[in-house]
Amino acid sequence: MKWEVSIAPWELDYGLQRAPVKLPASVREGDPPQPFEVTDEQRRALYEDGAIVIPGVLNDEWIEYARAATDWQVENPHFWSIAGVASGLYDYIQRSVWASNSAFAELLYYSPIASALAGSIDAKELRLATDLLMVNPNKGFKWHQDNQNGPIDAFGEPGANEWNALRWWVTLDDCPPDHGAPVYLRKSHLNTDVTTDAVFVDLEKDNLLMYPELLEFRPKAGDLIVWHSRAIHKIDGPKSQDWESSRRRVLGGTCAVDDCQYLAGGRLLFADMGSHGMEDGDPLRHALFPKLYPCSDPAERAEAAAGKCTRTWEGVGRMWGGALKSMTEMSSFANVVNLGGAKEGGAKGGKATLKLPSPPFPHDLPEIPLPSLPNPLAKEGAASEK
Repeated sequence: MKWEVSIAPWELDYGLQRAPVKLPASVREGDPPQPFEVTDEQRRALYEDGAIVIPGVLNDEWIEYARAATDWQVENPHFWSIAGVASGLYDYIQRSVWASNSAFAELLYYSPIASALAGSIDAKELRLATDLLMVNPNKGFKWHQDNQNGPIDAFGEPGANEWNALRWWVTLDDCPPDHGAPVYLRKSHLNTDVTTDAVFVDLEKDNLLMYPELLEFRPKAGDLIVWHSRAIHKIDGPKSQDWESSRRRVLGGTCAVDDCQYLAGGRLLFADMGSHGMEDGDPLRHALFPKLYPCSDPAERAEAAAGKCTRTWEGVGRMWGGALKSMTEMSSFANVVNLGGAKEGGAKGGKATLKLPSPPFPHDLPEIPLPSLPNPLAKEGAASEK
């Protein structure tokens, strides 16, 4: 049976949470992330293939810490999870969990995750651009690329094999042999046909059949998958759409690499809903995008611990300002966009809404009332329906 999560408004937490879990005894506040050695062979495979799995990044002690924090989070859901849980695509899903639950912030500050990520491309500095807690995907997600990577250029020039960012995914449970883990098209990060505003792809139309070899990872608890944002991948859920008594708990996200710039570009970005004062072209330097490697910043840690790394009305307004610019991105989903078209049952009109899916974009909000916006999809008096 599914992991039941209560999202009744009176049952939710709205502020900063702290799961009652203890860090490993060896960790001291302000420590750098614990070390982890990545081999030259692993680095070469990531650069050439676009995705790798790094076994054993989290040891048993860290796995138990992260499992306990995740289980507590599911049992004490945050308001930021409400729409994602309501979608039913995951038993529990929440973006920016590091900012709402300090146990996850400390996992990223002190565990070997950041060291393994930095070692995979010899990065000098890493900042967290996005994060996402994902528990039990009940449905699969077809071939796609990731473009909700925060206010950065996570893609680079098409075909140039630039690594401005790293996508990552650490599992707290052994994945089953036939579902639950990403499957990648080897070397597809080198493709030049899929545009950066596309999410789901068509393997034939997008000239991706030239990448016939699959990278099929079956990670075990504590393993870390790392990939390029352009790498085309899919994930299969259980055929029954029910994980029954098993669990698949994963924390994933995007890290900005080295001297990364803030580049929102007016896009609709669900990881950029706070107030920070940065403009396009500025260095990405703010507590909302915390430094993880080579060591977290004490002032940024203090901001997060005080509950100041949160969403604000100014940030939400900026996000909606990018809604029209991101319309192509959103319309790449089947039956995703509904701007004043037919309602269920054939009724016309009504308040405009965006029906947004959960993963891989944008995970948080399956249906949100929109401000008054022109309908860019309307042609000859009617919105096109897919």
